[in-house]
Parts: sequence; C-alpha cells; structure tokens
Amino acid sequence: MSLYSAENERRIRSQAVVREWTASGLLDPSQGAALEAELRVDVRRTNVFLRAGLALFTVLIVAASVLLTVEAFDLNWALPVAGVTAVAAMVCFGLAHYLVERHRFYRFGVEEALAIGFVVLMAVSAGVLIDAQEVLQLAERPLVAGLVAGLVVAAAGGLVVYRRFGYVYAAIGAIACVAAVPFWLGITETMQHAAAAAALAAAFGFARARRMRYRDEYPGDDYALMQAAAAAGLYWTLNLWFVEAQLNGPLYGFVSPRVGAPFYWFTYVMIWALPAAGLYMAVRDKDRPLLDVSLVMALVTCLTNKAYLGWTRHEWDPILLGVVLIAAAVGVRRWLSAGANGQRHGFTPARILSKDTGAMTMLGTASAGFHPDAPSYPESGGSGFDGGRSGGGGASGSY
Repeated sequence: MSLYSAENERRIRSQAVVREWTASGLLDPSQGAALEAELRVDVRRTNVFLRAGLALFTVLIVAASVLLTVEAFDLNWALPVAGVTAVAAMVCFGLAHYLVERHRFYRFGVEEALAIGFVVLMAVSAGVLIDAQEVLQLAERPLVAGLVAGLVVAAAGGLVVYRRFGYVYAAIGAIACVAAVPFWLGITETMQHAAAAAALAAAFGFARARRMRYRDEYPGDDYALMQAAAAAGLYWTLNLWFVEAQLNGPLYGFVSPRVGAPFYWFTYVMIWALPAAGLYMAVRDKDRPLLDVSLVMALVTCLTNKAYLGWTRHEWDPILLGVVLIAAAVGVRRWLSAGANGQRHGFTPARILSKDTGAMTMLGTASAGFHPDAPSYPESGGSGFDGGRSGGGGASGSY
C-alpha cells in the first residue's frame, strides 16, 4: 500500500494540469490561483534542480558510508560485505519511510535516493552472497549466478518501492531487470531474445489492462508510462539490428548466423507490426506516451530495414528518409488543419500547451548536439597540381 493517499495523488496531478493550463493561457492567473488553493495538499515539495541536488548528495553519503564501513573493519570476505550492504539497505528503506511519514516529503530527492539505494544495496548483497556460496556455475559465464540474483532482487525491490512510494521509474526499472535476466543465462541467443520478449509482453499486457481500467485518472497515468516503457523494451529486444548486430557483427547469412532464420524473419515482421499496432492503439485511445514511443519505433524500423534485408546502404539514404518524414509531417498537418475548427477527432496540429514548445526546443537542441560519423569516401588520386608552393597552383610540381 502506498504511503501517499490516492486523494493526494489526484490533487497533485490536478495541480500540475492547472499550472500548465495557466502557463499556456487557457486559464486566467486568478482562476489558476483559485483552483490551486482548492487542490492544496499537506506534503513538502521542491523544484527539480534542488531535488536533483539533494538526491545526488544523498547517494554520495550512502555510498561513502557503506564503503567507509567496509574499509574501517577491513571486510575482505564476501559474507560480511553482503551483510553490511543488506543492513545498509534496510536503514535506507527505514529512513525513506520515516521522511515520508513524519516529514511528508514528496519527490524531495532525499527519500527518493534512499529508496533507490535500498534497491541497489539489496541487489548487491544478493549478488555477493550468491557468488560467495557458488550456488550456480554456468559454463563460459563466470559470476553470472550473482548477477542474475542481483537482477531478480532488484526487480522485486523496484516493485516494493513503487508500491510504497509510487515512483514510476522504480517499476520501469523492475521491468528492465526482469527482461535482462535471460541474457545472462546459458541459453541460445534465440531463446534469450524470446524469453525477454515474453516477459516484456506480459508486462505490457498487465500495464495496458490497468491503464484501460483507470484511463486518465490516477493511477492510470502511471500505467501509461509503464505500458510505453514495456513497448519500447519489447521492440528493442526484437529488433536484432538495433543494438546487437552493431556490437557483435552480422546476425544472419553466411557470415555469422547466431540466430535461426525463422526467428530472424519473425523479428523482422514484428519490428513493423509493433509500431503499427502501437500507433493504432495510441491514436484510438489518445495515449500520448504510447504515441511518442510508437513514432520512435517506426523511425528506427525505417533506419534498420535495409540492414535486415541485406541491402546496400548509400550516402543518400538519410536524405531520402528526411524527405519522406517531411512530406509525411506536412501531409498530416494539412489534413488535421483542414478539419472542422482545425482539428479532427480531438487531434490538432496547433501547440496548445507550453510544454509542447519546450519539448520541441529540447529536441532541437539534442539534434544539434548529435553528430553521427560521416561516411567515408575513397581517396582520389593525385590531380597533377599537388606539390605547389605559396599558391603556385602546382608550379613546382612534376607533369
């Protein structure tokens, strides 16, 4: 059960909506102030910068305290280290619990860092303990048993933290830990991807069912983020060329067939089906997180399509993709603008909320800072004019 009441959670989310509407001009400042006064809650909050700073300092204090204890008592054996980290984890959880119940901290940074510290320290304790006992040894995978134990404990701890404190990122981290477990087991790569995909599909189905139950009301917004994260993870697991092939070479063909042909072509079908299904569900339900993730998945599918099919990639491929994306964006915008009152079925190309403008600014800044490797071209032979001095145009060169 969460330490925060459902009523307070609803009020806090309503406050955020009121502030956004006021900043966007949809509400007068007087109206916004009156609504915020009605939605006041008895929790302590802070701005995002102080929150991040407090979280960072708390992490440093916890890490330094654990390492100091290990060094001061010269704990070189695994079992005492596992005990110290387990005790430290329980202390972190207790302090986080105390700060929320006694001082009413809400996303204050300190209690968040302590709660996440509980998860990390418990995972470290379990991993060290399993490695010390040597419960499981898998061929060609040293220390894998401890890592798997740490991931399982981290997943369980993340769910506990979400249930008690309501941190969505803890639940998303738990999903990621469960999906990562198959990649450290002694099974084939096909089974690794299949098992991870099954876990993520189950997480997506559970989150979607809860999302459809609560819709836009709390905790439906939490499940919307979990659903989008599970969909992104499912796509990442099934798109073999997204990360795996770039790190370890070709996946199929005569060079290094590490996965079977049926599974390879199954994943190819899925990288087209998943974005299409996600876009359909997101547009039908007006689900913004799932819509954003589905658009990114569709873009990545376009980028990796040639690699999947083994086609030759050219320097003008990004230009062609950019032209297609511009044409699609212009076409959708014109189609929406041509509807009644400049909208169709609740969708409009106009930026109504101020946060949309901020998101576009951040995206533009990120794209400006991204510099992919330039394509290499074969060096041209000598032109006959090289070797000149002081602008002599090759006057001292040989002909």
